[in-house]
Amino acid sequence: MVDAAGELGSRVAVNMRAAAFETGGQQRMTLEIMKRLPEIGRIAPRRALRGVKGHAWEQLMLPLLAHGRLLWSPSATGPAAYAKQIVTLHDVAFFDIPEFFAPSFLRAYQALIPMLVRRVAHVVTVSAFSRQRIIDRLGVPEDKVSIIYNGVSPSFGPRAPSEIEAVKTAFGLNGRYVLLHATSDPRKNLGRALEAWRGIVDRVAPDLELVVFGLTGRAHVFGQHEDLSATPRVRRLGYVADEAVPALIAGAELFLFPSLYEGFGLPIIEAMRCGAPVLTSAATSTQEIAADAALCVDPTSAEAIGRGVLALLESSELRARFVERGFKRAADFDWDDAAQAYGRLFERFAG
Repeated sequence: MVDAAGELGSRVAVNMRAAAFETGGQQRMTLEIMKRLPEIGRIAPRRALRGVKGHAWEQLMLPLLAHGRLLWSPSATGPAAYAKQIVTLHDVAFFDIPEFFAPSFLRAYQALIPMLVRRVAHVVTVSAFSRQRIIDRLGVPEDKVSIIYNGVSPSFGPRAPSEIEAVKTAFGLNGRYVLLHATSDPRKNLGRALEAWRGIVDRVAPDLELVVFGLTGRAHVFGQHEDLSATPRVRRLGYVADEAVPALIAGAELFLFPSLYEGFGLPIIEAMRCGAPVLTSAATSTQEIAADAALCVDPTSAEAIGRGVLALLESSELRARFVERGFKRAADFDWDDAAQAYGRLFERFAG
């Protein structure tokens, strides 16, 4: 892909407003693609700009800086007046589940996104579920929306026992643990996962605890995060550096991702690649991505989540089955494939 990127370098630029300053699944996708298309231009403000200032820079300054090049906006937003643009819209949660977002964020996105997708040259999304929701919710023609699946970084994979023990020691984890990925985003379903854990904690081995990790600093988007203090045998790690995440996952008895709504669900395949049995949601895109390689449960039911956790904890055979299937499923998602697909789109629309 480097050669293709070199040819496109003077004709394509990437809107890096979000990816240059924030950490999350969308930003990770952007950086993985850019590693593989290194010659494509990058445009970002000089410092992190959020809220009104960020949108103002994107709408007013970014079109001038793009200088007529094809612009790729990989994090859902972009300049609405700039037609020569490809936008990656990961989901339409701000329309499907508006109650989960802060009012100011909701107003901005509900006003901007419909204008943007009508104006731009093409829309990319990350799952069949999201593609259909974009078509249905925003009225985008079917031939204007492509699916490019996310991949799994090579940094994710099984870890040696010594590395797992080192990470556990660093976080003060002395026993076994169930690992829950949850952020300040209420879609991640932290409250119901905690309810599920409270319902089963007396039935699991006494050396087991629930460990919660994930970025919780986006109250400007989602509001305040859940209080864990009322739930026994729970530990919140907060943000975990990328280099520690694979060993943290690999050391878990199981990986819990009972999200209520996802456009893709990147942690699912990352956990599979690390060799952790996965429990996720039978909802939105998560079942599509997990296929038969995870235990899928109703995410709206704390009882169903709890039953699923118990089933995996009580059966080493079931865990082993999902680990084996998970390795195979994770191999279906490759960042090189994704970068090649983006390169072909850029070539098509760059002119």
